[in-house]
Order: sequence, then structure tokens, then C-alpha cells
Amino acid sequence: MAKDKEVNIGGINGLGEGLINTNAKDFKELKSMIKELSADQNEEERIKNEFLSIRFQMESYLNSATDKIILAGEFIEKYLKVIKIKKKDFAKYINYEESNLSALLKGRRKINTDIALKLGKIFKMNPEIWLHLESKNELIGETKNKKEDYDKYSLQDLLKKTG
Repeated sequence: MAKDKEVNIGGINGLGEGLINTNAKDFKELKSMIKELSADQNEEERIKNEFLSIRFQMESYLNSATDKIILAGEFIEKYLKVIKIKKKDFAKYINYEESNLSALLKGRRKINTDIALKLGKIFKMNPEIWLHLESKNELIGETKNKKEDYDKYSLQDLLKKTG
């Protein structure tokens, strides 16, 4: 895929077009207009809008049919970058070992309900989103690793073998 295109799985305004040409005149004008409006925002508005953008990215990922895993940790890192908080300070704030946070960000640890609730409160979002991310990633991973094992299951096969 060319570098000047971004995938938009849901299509553009319902037109079903899955790619955005980032070199198009209209796209560049819109980007310029957004930058201009963003320059007038205070810090609180900037953070709120960037958080909203990240949440939309998360929801878009959750609603997509992709088989590419995006770790919850990638989204956490985006949030921390927006508010300019160091990972070690964040770990301390949420009463989490720095090594455990590092493992979480890299996908070696899973988001549990405690972490989901803390992330939900801090970033002002439904904690279920964090748990859904974890579940989606587990499903993608399991499907990729054991596809043949699960392909053998079907309603027809169940009825045939038990009927």
C-alpha cells in the first residue's frame, strides 16, 4: 500500500471507499483548516480532543474486521504522550510495578478489571472498552494460531455426530 494512503475500513461517509488519499487537495485543505482551529485551543481543549481521537481509534479498531492485533498498550502510550506523563510516574500513580506496566504495554500482561477501571476513570471512558480490546486481541491470536482446530466445528457437524 502506498504511503500517501490511509486505510479507513468503514469507508468515507458511507461511500464504501476504504482509502483516503492524503495527497488530495481536499484532504490537505481539511488538514490545514483543522491545524488552524487547533492552534486556538487551550491546553484542556487540546487534551480533550486528542483523547477523543484516541477513543475513536480504539472504537474503530474494535468495530473492524481486521486480523491485525493492536495492543491496548499502544493506546495507553498514546494517552500518556498526550498528557506528557512518564511511564514510571504513571505506574506509580496507578499502584502498579513499573515492570508490570512495561509488560502490559508490550502485550505480555493482560488488562484486568482493576486496570480497566483505573484507565476508565483517568481517561474518562467506559472501562469496558479496555476489556473489549483485550478480548478482541485474544480472539484474533487464538484464531490465527489454531485456525484449523476451530474450522472443524459447525452446527451441521454437531447435528450429524449427535443425531
